[in-house]
Amino acid sequence: MNEFTKSVPPIGKIFLLIGIGGILFGCGLFLGAAVTTILTRSAPRLFSSGPTGSALNHPAPLGTAVLAGDLQIQVIDTVRPADDVVAEGNLFNPRPSPGNEMMLVTISITCRPAEGDDVCIFAPALDFFLISPIGVHRPEWLVSGLPDLLMGGEMQNGETVSGDMVFEVGEKEFGLILVYAESLGSEVAYLEIP
Repeated sequence: MNEFTKSVPPIGKIFLLIGIGGILFGCGLFLGAAVTTILTRSAPRLFSSGPTGSALNHPAPLGTAVLAGDLQIQVIDTVRPADDVVAEGNLFNPRPSPGNEMMLVTISITCRPAEGDDVCIFAPALDFFLISPIGVHRPEWLVSGLPDLLMGGEMQNGETVSGDMVFEVGEKEFGLILVYAESLGSEVAYLEIP
């Protein structure tokens, strides 16, 4: 027995374990609720006869800008496979699983706020994901060392930022659509990935 075990009375050990369990349970509920909210708040809109970029069956082609809320979003380029580029950025960057590859998606975002607003806010790790016939892919957020990595934050009215997001996708996975789903709102846009 160690000194801690000897010094804590049996009833204290029970309360300590209950307290630790309660904290872990509470953290689990909070994280589970947050993830569920993010993943289910905006189900993909499958069909639309509206403007380009308004639904999965009507995504904006490469190079076409889509207005979603306060942001004008455009896919500029894609690089795949990008395994070497991601690996060169940092020794600890994620590596693809067997049968998968890393992909860079370069996008441009321009702040076009509604009247009276001066700034736009976006968070790439929360606001974007890829949909394919196989499933959903979230951007890799534990990536560093890439020269043009897209960083989120606050943008001024009229400001444009561009950069890369990193995704892990299947080597034979095609028909990808980049989805912008506003994390603090309801705006959604769909952009084609060639």
